[in-house]
Amino acid sequence: MILLIPFLSLKAQTYCTPVTGGTNSSYYLKNAVFSDQGAFYYDAAAYQAYVDNSASQTVTSYPGGTVKVHLEFAGSGTKSLVWVDWNGNGDFNDFYENPLGTSPYSVVDDQFFIPPSQAPGIYRIRVQTGTSLGTSPNPCGPNTNANGNFVDFSLKIEAAPACFVPSALTSSNIATNTASISWTAPSTVPGNGYEYYYTSSSAVPDISTPASGISTTTSAPISGLDAFTTYYFYVRSVCSSSDKSAWSLRGTFKTKCNPMTYMFEDFENATTGTTYNVDCWDKIVLANGYQSIASGSGVNSSKALYQSANGAANMVIAILPAFSNVNSGTHWLRFKARYSGSAQGPLDVGYVTSDTNESSFVNIQTVNIISGVFDGYEYSVVVPNTVPANARLAIRHGGTPSNSYYLDNVYWEPKPTCLTPSNVVLSAVTSASVNIGWTAPTPAPASGYDIYYSTSSTPPTSSTPPNVTGVTENPYTIQGLNSATTYYFWVRSRCSAADQSGWTNIVSALTLCAPKTSLFENFDSYNTGLLTNAPCWGRLVTGIGSTNINGTGAYSGTRHIMQRPLTGSAMAILPELSNINAGTHSLKFRAYCSTNAGVMHIGYVTDPTNIASFVLIQDVNITNTSYTGASEYSIAVPNTVPANARLAIFTDGANLTYYYDDVSWAPTTSLGVNEIAAKHDIVIYPNPFTDMITISGELPLLSVSVYDASGKVVKEIKSSERTISLQELNSGMYMIKLVMKNGASKTIKAVKK
Repeated sequence: MILLIPFLSLKAQTYCTPVTGGTNSSYYLKNAVFSDQGAFYYDAAAYQAYVDNSASQTVTSYPGGTVKVHLEFAGSGTKSLVWVDWNGNGDFNDFYENPLGTSPYSVVDDQFFIPPSQAPGIYRIRVQTGTSLGTSPNPCGPNTNANGNFVDFSLKIEAAPACFVPSALTSSNIATNTASISWTAPSTVPGNGYEYYYTSSSAVPDISTPASGISTTTSAPISGLDAFTTYYFYVRSVCSSSDKSAWSLRGTFKTKCNPMTYMFEDFENATTGTTYNVDCWDKIVLANGYQSIASGSGVNSSKALYQSANGAANMVIAILPAFSNVNSGTHWLRFKARYSGSAQGPLDVGYVTSDTNESSFVNIQTVNIISGVFDGYEYSVVVPNTVPANARLAIRHGGTPSNSYYLDNVYWEPKPTCLTPSNVVLSAVTSASVNIGWTAPTPAPASGYDIYYSTSSTPPTSSTPPNVTGVTENPYTIQGLNSATTYYFWVRSRCSAADQSGWTNIVSALTLCAPKTSLFENFDSYNTGLLTNAPCWGRLVTGIGSTNINGTGAYSGTRHIMQRPLTGSAMAILPELSNINAGTHSLKFRAYCSTNAGVMHIGYVTDPTNIASFVLIQDVNITNTSYTGASEYSIAVPNTVPANARLAIFTDGANLTYYYDDVSWAPTTSLGVNEIAAKHDIVIYPNPFTDMITISGELPLLSVSVYDASGKVVKEIKSSERTISLQELNSGMYMIKLVMKNGASKTIKAVKK
């Protein structure tokens, strides 16, 4: 659009001092660049309601010219208006005096045109910011939401120059001490080429600033730079010895870091988001790939590098700093990683020979990220001496499968003298044993391997004694485990008595169920949700029935079962009992119903996958509506039950809710009285034991005390947990005192093998 606004003379004017109408200091103009035949750069370190920079920051243009505008703001949702007082009358109320209307974004890249007949002179520019600038904004304020600020600059109009400014400055081939710069020639190419100026200072050159070099083309090499330094560069046209353009809008680049010999990066000093900056790192992100620094997602909720990709076309690559010893064959890359979501997946660890070309990536090793947590999981890749000396290590998410990963605590360091095994695999799991296998490192350790296992997921340290040492079999069978118990395993290389590797990543297995002779279960050890969270228990439902572990209102502890047939039926299937058909035991439990007309069917199933295989032993009328009072029920199980059957609690027929707790399987008749009635069948097994003991019985447990042969207390556990680790005890005889919640106690002799 051509605008004809002639003015022959200009006079100095007094402008209003604008006001925002409030005290909110979160929203303001943070950075501004106005450019045409020259440029100015505005940076605000803090909020000011009004800044008058009209005397110090001026952009020069000409009639018919174009002024480019770049604005950035503090505060999410900040918008802007740009005003120009074209007629110099001291206000901004006339035609075309708001050349850039309300911006829709928090970053503005726009331009406005100089009227072709605009008179030479100096004119006032005003930038107005705020989160809501209204339909009839006032350049003097106040703003609609009483926030934002105002900043004034100047626009100098001169006659159209004969020598125009170059544009579109770019940089390439950036190294530690060299770079190349290039630019686009103006429409009227200068007769005597170009001058360029570069500096590590952000101070803008003026007409008297001497050039750093000259070029007869639209590019130039620069050398003698400092490593890891930000440089600013400018170019101007040289039309003759006496006619040069203004300096262009500046370009910037940062030289590469000097190669390192060691690195640790935890990303704590990195800026966040997709435009992150990690010193000396680079990145390649294709199409819709995503790579960022995420707060609160790293080790101990610190910062982490985040990678997400869906398909090879969206791959992302994190490029590490340059290492002078990358091909020495003496170092490895070690890092923590976890997946985000529910699926494990691979990351490729390799190198690139170009930090801008994804096709230059060469894979060294693919590591499978197997956990959604950092604790207990670390990955390492030995880098061979075949890597090119100028290569840079890189971690690539290839996008297949689609997944997301977090990385933290990345090391480039000498590899240890004793290397860790990898790819630990558990197999052939039974109720008492498991096979553990692994991939041997190269070279393999001279003294075999150590194995540590525990019912705790806490990783071992270098000083943790292994359960088994000097193992030469691979795979190796670990025996003497408790049934229906989750065990965690680690392996390390034993190169010598004084030199062992770090422990492998954690792996775990749940041992299979084994037939029990007694049972007491209050469900406190398991997560709420499906009954199958309790090992060896089963559930069958029809319709929309449910059988779940519930965390509200238990009889003892914090958990019990909530069973609701709703429109169908619901069944809980008990663990396998080896003496189910002995005719000597009873099933006992505490229970209540949402009404006083409940009926629980107690029986057994011959097929734990088929609810139709249920056979009734006895119907139990549940007339109480809370655990208070007479809520205990006992059903004697006859010897006619098949030996392979499993007891079951079955509900159907009405939309009632049943609750039950403290389920036990114990002798029907008393076998004598001690401190605890024998009917509770309190035993410790296995006895003798290797590492773990399990305490059977009906009564809720309060505490366990372990005494050595001298009568000294060597371990005390104040918990209702019935599976206890005594791994740290030496071999020998111990007395184990059990104290129940009802005050009763029993002492049992046990032997550790």
